[in-house]
Amino acid sequence: MSVATTLLGLLESGPRHGYDLKRAYDEQFGHDRQLSYGQVYATLSRLLNNGMIEVAGVEHGDGPERKRYMITDAGVTDVAKWLATPENPEPYLQNTLYTKVVLALLS
Repeated sequence: MSVATTLLGLLESGPRHGYDLKRAYDEQFGHDRQLSYGQVYATLSRLLNNGMIEVAGVEHGDGPERKRYMITDAGVTDVAKWLATPENPEPYLQNTLYTKVVLALLS
């Protein structure tokens, strides 16, 4: 299961902050191992550089700026391709299949 693709799938429902993405990931998929904030923001940075997401807005407040991210057409295509690709049998396939089913239902 790819964390990047999963975060893209979570963004299909609408723009979100990194904190919101981490919380949604942990609620849906982080039962055994939650994501660290560092992993979330490093993944978002890579997705941004690869054109899979873009910044939808920046909120200014007392603390650091909060960026909202939204999925691009390239990101939507990437998620759709991943969801449609059959998985080869492997020992921990249920995690990937569970993720695909949940993201398919959310999108």
